[in-house]
Amino acid sequence: MKKIAPIQSAKLAVSPGPFSTGVKANGFLFLSGQIGIDQDGELANDFDLEVRQIFKNIEAVLSEQMLTFDNVVTVTIYLKNMQNFKRLNDIYKTYFNGYYPSRTCIAVLELPLKANVEMTFTALTIH
Repeated sequence: MKKIAPIQSAKLAVSPGPFSTGVKANGFLFLSGQIGIDQDGELANDFDLEVRQIFKNIEAVLSEQMLTFDNVVTVTIYLKNMQNFKRLNDIYKTYFNGYYPSRTCIAVLELPLKANVEMTFTALTIH
């Protein structure tokens, strides 16, 4: 029997929508999209700070699950402005050691709370 278990994180802002922080299923952790908001629900006021806050949020959730960025297998990124692609990559590459997960980056018209970037992560939970 396959087991699916939703997870929540006390280290993240309370979700305004009907979704879990993530879902564990069949050896994977599927994390819901994160924007650059802190635990108080405040959106960072600069693109670079938004990206760093997203990574801080994801790191907190991974840590709670006894995982690291080394467990991440795929990332999907939604950018409001592709002119930020290089800035994103400059920050992104500092969070991974030895390899980069598979990745998709998509330009979008709009994101929740007027964010400039949103990311989803999938991590392997089997050590």
